[in-house]
Amino acid sequence: MKTEKTINLTAYKVEYIDQREPKPRTVYTQTVVLDGGKISALNRLDMRPAGYITQQFERGGYTVSAVHKGETIEARIDLADLWQQTMTHIEHERLKIQLNAAIAQLNSEGVEV
Repeated sequence: MKTEKTINLTAYKVEYIDQREPKPRTVYTQTVVLDGGKISALNRLDMRPAGYITQQFERGGYTVSAVHKGETIEARIDLADLWQQTMTHIEHERLKIQLNAAIAQLNSEGVEV
């Protein structure tokens, strides 16, 4: 059974400012990566990726000064491997939470760790 998937990723360089800062304001740069599925969905909604990205930044209270389309790459993903990595990560996070809770409980009982 084939468990690989090919996804297309496109990077966009976003230049934006935070209007809440006092003048002169700093122009920040961030890279936003969209996959082919998101870009296709935006096209079906008659939206350009730059417009979508600008809309998302404006919701966060920022003003976008420029969006530059960057490189598009193809990535091959082994879904079975991704599943295993994700499950391992989730288990590590659960163990970390349990360990922190046990340490907090020991500290509250006056035991030094």
